[in-house]
Amino acid sequence: MLAILAALVSGLALYDKIGGAAFIVAVPLIFSGVMFLSYENELPGQWKIFFCGLVIALICSIRLYSGIFPPQIESRVINNASGTVESIRTWGRTYIAVINIDNHGRFITGLPFAIYLPGDRIKFNGAVRPLKISRDKGFNEARYWGARDVTGWVNMYDVEELPQKFSLALMRQKISRSLGIYATDLTGKYLKAAWLGERVDSLSKAHRKWGTSHLLAVSGFHVGMFILCLSFLLGKNILLLSLFMWLYIFLTGAAPSAMRAGLMIQTGLIALLLGRPVSAVNSVSLAGVILLLYSPLYFWDIGYRLSVLSALVICAIGRKKFMWLLISPVAALVTFPQVAYTFGGVPLVGLVLNLFAPLYFAFAFSIASVFEILRAVHVPLSLFAVEGIFKLWEFCADYIAGLIPYVVEYNIFIAWLGSGTFLYFICRYFDFAVARIFAVMLVGSFAAFMMFL
Repeated sequence: MLAILAALVSGLALYDKIGGAAFIVAVPLIFSGVMFLSYENELPGQWKIFFCGLVIALICSIRLYSGIFPPQIESRVINNASGTVESIRTWGRTYIAVINIDNHGRFITGLPFAIYLPGDRIKFNGAVRPLKISRDKGFNEARYWGARDVTGWVNMYDVEELPQKFSLALMRQKISRSLGIYATDLTGKYLKAAWLGERVDSLSKAHRKWGTSHLLAVSGFHVGMFILCLSFLLGKNILLLSLFMWLYIFLTGAAPSAMRAGLMIQTGLIALLLGRPVSAVNSVSLAGVILLLYSPLYFWDIGYRLSVLSALVICAIGRKKFMWLLISPVAALVTFPQVAYTFGGVPLVGLVLNLFAPLYFAFAFSIASVFEILRAVHVPLSLFAVEGIFKLWEFCADYIAGLIPYVVEYNIFIAWLGSGTFLYFICRYFDFAVARIFAVMLVGSFAAFMMFL
């Protein structure tokens, strides 16, 4: 699966330069190249596996080709339309709301203020238009919003509020409101991020400064922690664990990183049910391929890229004893090209804080969640103790960030080093010989440099 994922990702990186027909041919060729690079000794049945993989790669490339440019809607007027507000987020100095219009799909609309809440039902007249497709390196509206299942823009007028109906968006609004009213300041903000995928600007800004933004984005860390806690209550009941896991993922907005983690864990749960061994790297690869098949536009989503890259390298390192100490610096190096290019730089303090931040927040989120749930059922508890855990983090992180205020800006040498390091640990995971590892690093990092950097 890793070879298929590598072929699809490489093909998509070349798509704008080579076009659709060449993309369909390039994906099986890249798959063949990756398989031959990993060839060492002839094994029984390997050619059947190779040709099976080749056919799968070809089918996947055809599916991706058909989904890269989904059919565009026509600009038109819609009257007496109704829909549900699914989410609202800041967009520069204004806001953007995602509205699921009944029988029309998901649309975005610009708002000067956050005048609606998730879960609100509205009726309106308006006009819809397709998303803009950009051919240059600037912001591509169609790719960004298309990866979020949005089909177009809507300009609304004559808006009326309708009675609310049950939906995940309404459930999200109720929980968010309860946390905003009853939870203490930092506890409420952190639990909104962990439970609902809702990020408060002030908290996001602070974590960007500390290099720990990944703690606020629902990903494998949060989904894995949720499943671990739930397994203490439900044991190995695969059906219930799967059901609650997907409910949690969709409640948080089903971001690509959360979907990747959910698919990976679901693969592991099914393997456990069937009594089959689990390959962590292949599980991540399978999840990455499934997401691309669902929406090829995920390839241009920074969350998808960082999630798959981080998960692959963490799984590759985690198999070796005592190597977990390298996870934080290696993950930072491997994701450096994407993070530095997109956000302008990587805070150096993140290398230090991320050595213990995941463990600290696993404890903090767990304690805060238990206290908040008990408070909701009227068990008298002091929530200020939990608030102190987050305030202690804020104090320590600010202090250390003051000692290490440096930001590493995008650097082509470090980016090249990051791609080589990624390939090194992947090859180590599959126990390649030393000479082959360096051959893969040389060819792979050069190819990555030409396609991505």
